[in-house]
Amino acid sequence: MTTLPQSAEVIVVGGGIVGLSMALALAEAGAKPLLLEAKSFGGAVTGGSLAAIGTHMHGLAEYGVMAHACDLWREFAERTGNPFEHSAQGQVGFILDAEGMESGEGWVAEERALGAPCRMLTPAELAEVEPRLTGPVLCATFAPDTATVNPFLAARAVLAEARAAGAVALDHAPVAGLLVEAGRIAGVRMADGAEIRAGQVVLASGPWSQEISAGAGVSLPLVPRQAQCLAALRQPAGTIRRIVSAVESRGGVASGYTQIQQAGSGQILFNTVVDFVETPPEAKDTVREVPSGFVLTSIDTLAMLFPSLAEIPLLRSWVRFEAVSPDARFLAGPVGPEGLWVCAGDNGSGYCRSLMLGRFLAGEITGDTPLPGALQADARALYAPRRFAQEAA
Repeated sequence: MTTLPQSAEVIVVGGGIVGLSMALALAEAGAKPLLLEAKSFGGAVTGGSLAAIGTHMHGLAEYGVMAHACDLWREFAERTGNPFEHSAQGQVGFILDAEGMESGEGWVAEERALGAPCRMLTPAELAEVEPRLTGPVLCATFAPDTATVNPFLAARAVLAEARAAGAVALDHAPVAGLLVEAGRIAGVRMADGAEIRAGQVVLASGPWSQEISAGAGVSLPLVPRQAQCLAALRQPAGTIRRIVSAVESRGGVASGYTQIQQAGSGQILFNTVVDFVETPPEAKDTVREVPSGFVLTSIDTLAMLFPSLAEIPLLRSWVRFEAVSPDARFLAGPVGPEGLWVCAGDNGSGYCRSLMLGRFLAGEITGDTPLPGALQADARALYAPRRFAQEAA
């Protein structure tokens, strides 16, 4: 068993892609972080992610920071030799009706005004871009720069880089609570009762962040949400060429979503959620299987869009839990006692934001500003945890 240190400059709680990115950014800033993961690195929602890296249909207010987040992943792949299968295959947003057409045209017009290379595809162009998408699709949006990464390999790559930069990262080291003295953070208490002293603590443990913060009298507006997926047996490379998703309503996902893509292994990964269902807080610790309705709806959608894939065998399914804030935007910043920070809560695109959020919050903690131009201030305004308290007041 690894001996726990008695102290650290900064402790990051949670070893998913967000916590790993925090540890990397803090180490690169010279802050000597200690990363503590309750189970295995990347073993929760990080490992179950479809890991899309792109700006399309992720909200206009975040476009600038999201574009930079995509740049960071591309640069990270180039710098490390791309051991995590970063692939910019593009994203198709299928449109089935007039309402979807209006939404898709709106997204494309507004994103192009911000400099995005997305465009509308005619049926003939769609047939060239995604030949097997032969279901009843009227047309589609197309974002050629959307990428994917292998979620397991990317987490390992970020972990390796963080350790190389000076971070200490320990798995199977569950944190039970926070130490608070004289109104400020003094460290963490482990599940076995051991204490580790630190003047700064970052909660990056998804829906479990709320439980840890509550011990310090901090209530975070985060709720768990099921992230579900199915995988079919591997198919020949290029069976599905792009990320295929439903065009969202202009204000975000109103009723549900679809995402279909082919992994580097050849497996077809897909999901369709028709309606969002409120998830009980305890579900994240008890639910281990996806609902049968989700499985059937996802299969029906895949078969409707890709009729030639209707008979492929289903290999497996999984469910993980992400933390979601009331506006489906991250909480990233200071909360509660001095020295306590949070970085959790998203709308399913935390993988894309992770490297950017790591740099942003490392800048806030250390006083460095690794984000270029006005992006540090933009992120501070977009992700301020206290925005909900201000709204309530």
